[in-house]
Amino acid sequence: MEHTDFFQTDLVAQTPPSIKDDAVELSGAAFEALPDAFYLFDASGRLTRINRAGARLENSSAEALTGSRCCEMFWRVEDAGECVVERAFASGEKVEVEILAGEKSDRPTLIIVVPVRALDGTLTGSTLVVARDISELRRAEAEAFEHKSFMASLADLVPDEIYALDSQGRITWMNERAEVANGLMPTALLGRHFAEIVSDESRDVASANIQRTLAGEDTENEIQAVRADEVVRYTEAHASPLWKDGVVAGALVFLRDVTERRRENERMAQSDKLRAVGELAAGVAHNLNNALAVIHGRAQLLQRRASDEATSKSLEVIVQAVADGSKTLRRILDFARRDSTKEFVPLDLAELIDSSVEIAKPKWQSKSGGRMGGINVNIENKGSVYVMGEKAELREVVLNLLFNAVDAIPDGGDIEIGTRAELESACFWVADTGIGMPTEVTERIFEPFYTTKGEKGTGLGLSASHGIITRHKGQIMVVSEPGLGTRFEVRLPIYERQVGRMNSKGEG
Repeated sequence: MEHTDFFQTDLVAQTPPSIKDDAVELSGAAFEALPDAFYLFDASGRLTRINRAGARLENSSAEALTGSRCCEMFWRVEDAGECVVERAFASGEKVEVEILAGEKSDRPTLIIVVPVRALDGTLTGSTLVVARDISELRRAEAEAFEHKSFMASLADLVPDEIYALDSQGRITWMNERAEVANGLMPTALLGRHFAEIVSDESRDVASANIQRTLAGEDTENEIQAVRADEVVRYTEAHASPLWKDGVVAGALVFLRDVTERRRENERMAQSDKLRAVGELAAGVAHNLNNALAVIHGRAQLLQRRASDEATSKSLEVIVQAVADGSKTLRRILDFARRDSTKEFVPLDLAELIDSSVEIAKPKWQSKSGGRMGGINVNIENKGSVYVMGEKAELREVVLNLLFNAVDAIPDGGDIEIGTRAELESACFWVADTGIGMPTEVTERIFEPFYTTKGEKGTGLGLSASHGIITRHKGQIMVVSEPGLGTRFEVRLPIYERQVGRMNSKGEG
């Protein structure tokens, strides 16, 4: 039996007339009451039945629409390239598309087209179309997307790095600040365990805290995060569990970069240490100098009265030792009594570098003579760079750094010294290809009396340099790696008039 009506089946045909009439009436009422729009097309693609929801959607009546061709009613689908009813009828498979319905074609509508089959699975020739208004769904999705975009924008404005982790501690999302801080695209970090972006020293602590957080506990600690270029950053980490249906589904980790704050604290501590050591050294040096003066005077007096050559030579040794001791004490006093009231004047760092290199040239030339390899010094000055400063003190810093670089390349190598101007800073640097220093040395390199040169060093050169740069309101930094060399970089406030000239050039 061929089924041309959606509601006629063999079962209905075999039902007693009274029951059959009731069933047909009931099914017809249900068909009309359905909230979705239903259309039934025959084998020729003409509408044979439509419910009230369908008539409302078409803004017409069932009587006026009956007999209309399917392509006339669903011409909006796929730019009228193909009628979806004919496609479903030809393929015998369900077709599902989304169109914009309504008088203004502004109502998202889901269209489902299903070929009608008999009980034995054969096609009847009829096609059923269901149209569902999904405008509220799309509106809710748009609002959810807008809310999600707002939250993402808000997260990007937060000055902290934010990481979302899954239940295994793997990164599933991060804000823009985290992307910039790591120097990697998000795709390079997503799926990796959070502990992979921290240093070896902090990895155990970070892993333990993540496990505690995934167990439902808030955690706070300080960890060292590592950028893609292996630069270590000091951060304060706060982690909170993410709950879902009463179970911890992941964690949210906030990292705040405190590297600059830590360095500033270290600089302040270093300055306090230098001040305390300087005051102590000044007092001790003064008393020792008085004692040496007495010894020196008595030794010279005895030297004049000496009656034999052996005694005279012994006294001469004493006088020379006292003189050497006095020189050492004078260096200590110079270190402790830097005159912070000296008037600073504008000076050109490029000229200072050039003149300092000329002064230091005999040192590396004389040392190069007895070595297998020579020392090559390359000057990278890009024009005048002005600062306010005391010329003699800044030259002392440059010479200290140059002499240290020469000492760091016992078998010869390269030294680079140069200057550059930045927006608010004037910089100069001294870099060598020498033996380099491990981290435990660079962390103490500016401490008074700390030296790696044994008896040859006093441990005051870099400490004094640090004090000079601090008084000039600048910073001195060191980067070194064993076997690869060392780079000292000094930043000083740029001279205001030069800033004005730079801005004028930029505007021109």
